[in-house]
Amino acid sequence: MSNEELKKNLTSTNQWLRLIYMVLFAVLLEVAGFVMLAVVIAQFLFAIFTGGANDNLRRLGDQISTYIYQSLQFLIYNTEEKPFPFSEWPESEEEDLSTYESAEEFDGEIIGSEDDVDVIAEFEEVDEADSKTATAKTAEKPETKAANAGQDQADDETVIELGSDTPSDAEKSPGDK
Repeated sequence: MSNEELKKNLTSTNQWLRLIYMVLFAVLLEVAGFVMLAVVIAQFLFAIFTGGANDNLRRLGDQISTYIYQSLQFLIYNTEEKPFPFSEWPESEEEDLSTYESAEEFDGEIIGSEDDVDVIAEFEEVDEADSKTATAKTAEKPETKAANAGQDQADDETVIELGSDTPSDAEKSPGDK
């Protein structure tokens, strides 16, 4: 870059005017972040007390997040279009926010859709079948229990060392020791 180009850029009113806009949008970005935090807290409290999310807060949060994105795009020189208040306030991309899935709690796990509920229900059926099998095993005859216990104990003694190519002491034959 030559000295003339540098001098031209330093004396350009467009660059200095953009700096003023950038400072303004940086301040507005901080305010938007504070408002977004308030929306997040309000949405959480609303969900706690009512059991569901508030669509108006969802819409506002969507609009604020779009505004934050537009502001950041301007600040990093990805666009010359100035965001609100020099253009329209961003509208929510989704007019009907009821299509957004809310997180629901199911036995301590957070799930997002009815399909997940079906999958979890299938797992619970498998767990119930496993518990019935365990109950049946405890009701076995003492002789069968003793035989199975010896086999289970032998299975428990197998040790696998990760990251080692040599067999563990438990896997070595008595002649190798």
